[in-house]
Amino acid sequence: MRMLNAVWADMHFQVKQGFFLVYVIITMMYLIILSFLPEDILSITLPLLVFSDPSVLGLFFIGGIIMLEKVQGVLMVMVVSPLRTIEYILSKVISLAFISVLAAFVITYFSHYESVNWLLLFLATILTSGIFTMSGIMINAGCQTVNQYMLKTIPYMLLFILPCFSLIGFPYSELFTIVPSVAALRLMLGAYMGIVWYEAFGLVIYLSAMNYLFLRWTMHVFEKKIVYQD
Repeated sequence: MRMLNAVWADMHFQVKQGFFLVYVIITMMYLIILSFLPEDILSITLPLLVFSDPSVLGLFFIGGIIMLEKVQGVLMVMVVSPLRTIEYILSKVISLAFISVLAAFVITYFSHYESVNWLLLFLATILTSGIFTMSGIMINAGCQTVNQYMLKTIPYMLLFILPCFSLIGFPYSELFTIVPSVAALRLMLGAYMGIVWYEAFGLVIYLSAMNYLFLRWTMHVFEKKIVYQD
């Protein structure tokens, strides 16, 4: 019950601060752009756009959310409340993953793309969102201003995004799958273009394991930087 209340409180906070409204506008802009694309370009652009959606949402929006919570004193209240660190982090991950999945499904449905594996799209979006959201929490834990957070985000974005280019005709692209963002993009592409079941299964297992490792490390960083202010 405490976990559900935390998720509900996060979603209410995001609505109140206008994050949902911003995302509705972004989604509408995406749909307008996609409506002008021919089918052959849409087949490539759509999965890349949907992949970037939870990435940007998780990495950048979480920075703004936590900064607002710092300014409003929410984090100070959380530290002395019964809410555990893992519950705080998971509530952020779940609430942002909900927006990501909703946006991914709406964008895909109204793009009228013919062959979509909705289950894989759901899993790919959730697993991608989790990794980027927890990365954002870890980066934000040591920041005092939004500008500082944005500067610290740049090298992480490069670390995540640049290896993804290995999927474009690179002869050893399989080696880069160890990078979580590459594995997530491969799963996302598979949701739209098709993928053999054992590869999809392996990617889901790997990304689930990475989400668990990111969760453990995020808890460690958050408690060190925020709870104990070390």
